Amino acid sequence: MDLDVTLAPEEYLEAAIRFCNISDTLNDDWKIIIDEENPHKSYLIKNTFVTQDTNGPKLCKAELVIFYNLHYGVPAFSFNIWNSSGVLLTLDEIREMTFVKIKEKDFYTVITQQEHPLFSRPYFVMHPCHTAELIHMFKNSSNNIIVTFLGLITPLLNINLPMGYGVSDVKDIT
Repeated sequence: MDLDVTLAPEEYLEAAIRFCNISDTLNDDWKIIIDEENPHKSYLIKNTFVTQDTNGPKLCKAELVIFYNLHYGVPAFSFNIWNSSGVLLTLDEIREMTFVKIKEKDFYTVITQQEHPLFSRPYFVMHPCHTAELIHMFKNSSNNIIVTFLGLITPLLNINLPMGYGVSDVKDIT
C-alpha cells in the first residue's frame, strides 16, 4: 500500500487528540483513551443515543469507537447499538436503520460484526478497505482527518455530527 495513502499512527493520534479537543468545546462527549505504551492502540469513544425508525421511532443506546487500524494504516469505525431492552441490534436491524439505503449484499461488505481488535468482544466494524482511498482524497485538504472521516461515514448510521466540527475543520486559506 502506498505510504502517501495511509496515516502513520502518530498522525492518527495527533488528529484524534485535536478532534477530542474540538469535541470538548462543542460538548459532544467524545473521549480519548491514550495507550502510552502502544499509541496505535489509542482510541476515541462516545456513548450516545440514536433513533431506530423501523415501525415508529425508538431510541437506542450506541457506543461509537474510532480506532487505528494498523493493517490498513487508517482510522476505523466500530460501534454497538442496543435497543431499549438492552438487546444488541442485529446486523439486519442496523441495515434497516441506515440513512443511506444500501442493497443487502453490498451492506455486508461495508459493515460486519467481528471481534474488536482492542476490546476482544463483538462489535460492528465498518470495513477499512476503502478508507485509505478516502483518506488519500481528503488528507491534504482536511484540517483534521478524523472530522473528515466521520463526516463521510455518519450518514450511513444517521449519527449526529455537530456543524461546529465543520467550522473547525476548515483550513486557513490565507
